[in-house]
Amino acid sequence: MMDTAETAFFGHKGVELSVEEVADYPYAAAYVRTDNFPQVVAVLDRVSGEQRVYKTGGNEAIATRFGRVLTSSGIPGMTLFTRNWQADPLNCHVQQLSHKTNEACATDWQREVITGNYGENDIHLDTLNSSFSLGEKRDYTHPDGTELEVTVIHEAGKADEVEFRNEFYAVNGRVVYAHQWVSPAIGYVTWREMKPFDGDLK
Repeated sequence: MMDTAETAFFGHKGVELSVEEVADYPYAAAYVRTDNFPQVVAVLDRVSGEQRVYKTGGNEAIATRFGRVLTSSGIPGMTLFTRNWQADPLNCHVQQLSHKTNEACATDWQREVITGNYGENDIHLDTLNSSFSLGEKRDYTHPDGTELEVTVIHEAGKADEVEFRNEFYAVNGRVVYAHQWVSPAIGYVTWREMKPFDGDLK
């Protein structure tokens, strides 16, 4: 397996596989990049309900739910823990689009997000407030070459004095693209499903 963690998070060249290389890749995986660091391939390590834990070639790991980063390890400034993650309206919107139900999803969400670096005892707790809306349908080319029609889920919010706008592309009960603000140190994280988990295609 390529050592993508050191490549991406410590300032070397980013990683982008061809469609053929994605087809041959033996694991479910995602692309992850930030405002400050180039792209890395993170391999799906384990699944727990709707949560997915991805690991890079080093010691870095992120846990996501429908593309949203909930926790991480080994990446200074990344989300360490998200309180009240269960109330994230993103889950309801993705499921509603998939099952075409009339369920009323919450439009507002407040959570506390811990970021920083445990090793250096540099921890920050921020309260984030955001609101959600369903956006337009959009054509999207998946890294494996599949052409998809996705629905954009918009999230607009504020963390202290920082305003942010996030986007999630939903299709068939999963998120294939997420652009989300995580912290002042990291800025935005872009997560893209590179090779889907078989269980998400059923």
